[in-house]
Amino acid sequence: MRLLGLLLFLRSASATLCDVAGNRLDCGRIGMSQQECESQNCCWVPAQFPGAPHVDLPWCFHPNAEPSEYRVVDMRRSGGSTHARLELSRSVQPGLGADIQNLSLEAEQLSDSVLRLKISDAAKPRWEVPRWLLASQLLPGGSDGKARRPANCEATELQLEVSVKREPFSLEVTRRGQASSTLFNSTATRLVVKDQYLELSTWLSPSATLYGAGERASHTLHLQRNGMPRTLYNRDLGPTFPEQNGYGSHPFVLALEPDGSAWGLLLLNSNAMDMVPSADKLSWRVTGGILDLMVLAGPSPLAVLDQLTAVVGRPAMMPHWALGWHQSKYGYRSVWEVEDVVSSYREAELPLEAIWTDIDHLDGWRDFTFNPVHFPLPEMQRFVAELHRNGQHWMPIVDPGIKVDPGYPAYDQGLKQDAFMRGVDGQPYMGWVWPGASHYPDFLSPAGRQYFAGQLRQHYALVPWDGIWIDMNEASNFCTGDVCALRSLNSQPGRKGAGSLEDDPPWVCQLDCQEAQGLNDTQRSWLHPPYDVSSDLKRLPLGTKAMSVLASHHDGSVQYNAHQLYGISSASTVAEAVGQVLGKRPFVLSRSSFLGSGAYAAHWTGDNSATWEQLRWSVPGVLGIGLWGIPMAGADICGFMGDTTPELCARWVSLGALGYPFARSHSDLHGGYQELYRWPEVAAAGKKALGMRYRLLPTLYSALHAAHLTGAPVMRPLFLNFPSDSNTHAIDRQFMVGEALLVSPVLDQGATSVDAYFPAGTWHSLWDDGGVVRAGAGGRTVRLDAQLGDIPLHMRGGTALAMQQGGLLTTRETKRSPLTVVVALPGVLSGQGAANTLAGQHLGAASETRITAQLYNDGGEEPEAGESLCNFLSIQAATRAHRASGGHEGEVLLQFGSPRQLPSSNGSACGLVSDVETAAAAGDSIEWPELGGVEVLGWHVPVEAVTLEVVQRMDTCGQLAVLERLEAPENVVGAGASGLKLNLAALGHKLECPYGLRVAWKTAKPLAAS
Repeated sequence: MRLLGLLLFLRSASATLCDVAGNRLDCGRIGMSQQECESQNCCWVPAQFPGAPHVDLPWCFHPNAEPSEYRVVDMRRSGGSTHARLELSRSVQPGLGADIQNLSLEAEQLSDSVLRLKISDAAKPRWEVPRWLLASQLLPGGSDGKARRPANCEATELQLEVSVKREPFSLEVTRRGQASSTLFNSTATRLVVKDQYLELSTWLSPSATLYGAGERASHTLHLQRNGMPRTLYNRDLGPTFPEQNGYGSHPFVLALEPDGSAWGLLLLNSNAMDMVPSADKLSWRVTGGILDLMVLAGPSPLAVLDQLTAVVGRPAMMPHWALGWHQSKYGYRSVWEVEDVVSSYREAELPLEAIWTDIDHLDGWRDFTFNPVHFPLPEMQRFVAELHRNGQHWMPIVDPGIKVDPGYPAYDQGLKQDAFMRGVDGQPYMGWVWPGASHYPDFLSPAGRQYFAGQLRQHYALVPWDGIWIDMNEASNFCTGDVCALRSLNSQPGRKGAGSLEDDPPWVCQLDCQEAQGLNDTQRSWLHPPYDVSSDLKRLPLGTKAMSVLASHHDGSVQYNAHQLYGISSASTVAEAVGQVLGKRPFVLSRSSFLGSGAYAAHWTGDNSATWEQLRWSVPGVLGIGLWGIPMAGADICGFMGDTTPELCARWVSLGALGYPFARSHSDLHGGYQELYRWPEVAAAGKKALGMRYRLLPTLYSALHAAHLTGAPVMRPLFLNFPSDSNTHAIDRQFMVGEALLVSPVLDQGATSVDAYFPAGTWHSLWDDGGVVRAGAGGRTVRLDAQLGDIPLHMRGGTALAMQQGGLLTTRETKRSPLTVVVALPGVLSGQGAANTLAGQHLGAASETRITAQLYNDGGEEPEAGESLCNFLSIQAATRAHRASGGHEGEVLLQFGSPRQLPSSNGSACGLVSDVETAAAAGDSIEWPELGGVEVLGWHVPVEAVTLEVVQRMDTCGQLAVLERLEAPENVVGAGASGLKLNLAALGHKLECPYGLRVAWKTAKPLAAS
């Protein structure tokens, strides 16, 4: 009996040390039974996570929940920082290596809303993400060089407070103020810091919805809190495999409570890691580096993204033309075929902004070359010159791998400049990609960056491209091995010449590769780390189909630590080079990404498939990219792999044209052609959706600029605009564009309607069909008709935006066309009594409704986004109801200046500004278009009179002087199904800074009372 009792006690004790969501170190063998496992005092828990695919993890594993503890032996506070020294008091899991005995803690206020918690080895430095690589506004050493945190954070009102428990050591971070909450709490969780295993956890509110931990393909935007490890380790894997690690790594989580309050957690670490969201906590399990955690206070989701991008880098301001329609295909057979594609778009009267060429145009698939047979240099020069004359653009592909080919200039110059990554043998590391045996530039070294920039300059001198598409920059490798060599000098037949366009280049490794021998203990531990992240959901070795983890940069850092940075370092190199070559704002598309990549490049979801499932997954995919600070994002429209169908392509074009900020059709070599003009129904869908996209270019460009300033995505989930509406927290089949537009795409085969959720308020269809959805105070779901070629698009009542002329084929033409200001009333004004409500007020009573919005404009390509008075046009709309007369009037006032430049009543004396504004505008060459009209959605009553006045601000309190009264054109008043239209095109009035324009109107007769 005593023995049985002891066994039962041991089994019970062992079970308390078993965490289903913890790390799992094998404690058995394949086929071991539960009884055998538990007889060895090990944990038996099936690796099954609700709602998740199978993850290859041990079912029998060593106890993983033993406490791991440190204690504070010294602590001091100064300014807004806390510094402490920690000493190990309880070790754990020796199978993961020895614990680091002494740690250093720095808790530093980077701003009033960002707290940095940095835990590192107190005895010696460890690997950290190079600060110069991030265009940070807050981190010391960041490359932005503009805004910095306050020198004395005590002088600001801090939102965050950190508490340190001395023994056992733990941290708690709370948010002060009305939205007070605990944002991070490590009490009674494990802190494990070993050389190659670091573990940190925080308790989480069970009601919080989590987003982030990308890049991953999923049918949901939010993270399932099921204990499944989410691996962050970049690799060449498209979005066709759910919940697997893909091209990018972003160790960031946004947490959203049902009441709409939010906060963020960002771990600045580039080592392979697992992030584990479970029902009660969030854990990080990292294979190296330090624990460098940023707590982002929020308290709104948009505030979290503002704080995130202040830390990792504000998104780059992309050129205006990048918002146009892009066409690409892997498999265009010649420059003449590409030219035919361009002309076919024009003949079909479909917009086309840029044509992209994949590796088909290269000579033997080698970077910076042209296939002499199919894409001869003189023909490419002629073709691109014609594109530029038509206001169109050319985007070529560039892969990092440089072919090992003596006599090939890019190879010879790379060797001469010592520009390539090194293998463990000290020689340039050799891998295998499309052109064959290849070396990889070292984008972390000055020599590698200068070399690649030089290659781009030489390439541009041959044919002037307009931007660069970087592919394969995870970096991808078709081989696996630490030391690879050519099998023979003649092992690459046919690869130096034109090549065959009928088949893929070889994607099977044709090198002799092996694991390095004679390694020291550190190198062996990099090859075989004690903890395997769940890469590929099956603990794939880190060097699989990638550069060896032993490959090194010129500064001595190894791929074990820096692999995740190859994508962002290549993107930053190319963005800088493109900007210097063009003397303009660069447009770079990068397949791989990391925290802060949005400061340099756009991103897309990669090699998807032409399936309805992939269409659906693209919505959370692109929304997720926006949440990481990369607003210029998209997916391959109509699908990359496989053959699309007319129905699928039509639905995808509608979605992409009105959703994805980066809208490109791209398909595989073995898939069919899918240019929009090839099917009548796709052409019709494209003409309608792209026509609306091009009309909305002023609004899209303004949203892109707002993203550049604050990190707010262009395409955004509903919860960003309606955080307090918990119904929006799990919506990922609809989205908003900016603050005003709600898009409800059809995502299912054969469907001709869509069930759309509308948050509180009134929503006006933007298709001028008179459609209005009154969602009331609590929101509602409505079934909308959406035939093939149609996509529901609604504008939120109480907002304003601008549109330009439709039916034009390039952004250059559209940018010059007249501007129409569109105002959506927060209700409907008609002569029907009870329908006369705006924002819940009966319009027969005295009331006023005010609506504001802002447009941004510049030349579209200058290197820096402008911040002058003349870059911003403020839209201020108002409607008024008069109790005595029963009449109604409205006005739209257009003024130059951003919100921080426009007047506000602050009680101070009013200063004269007109002379200053006039002088400032005199040297400003920003060209604004003519005003074509004003539309007021929801205004359905006759208008008696329209007045037009050119105005100018006279003082800082907003006093306006009327400079000129303009005569309204004949037939100025029109009406559409959706509301009032004031046609001002005949006026020919060009908006000219600093002069504003006031357009006012009033009703013809009193409205009937209800």
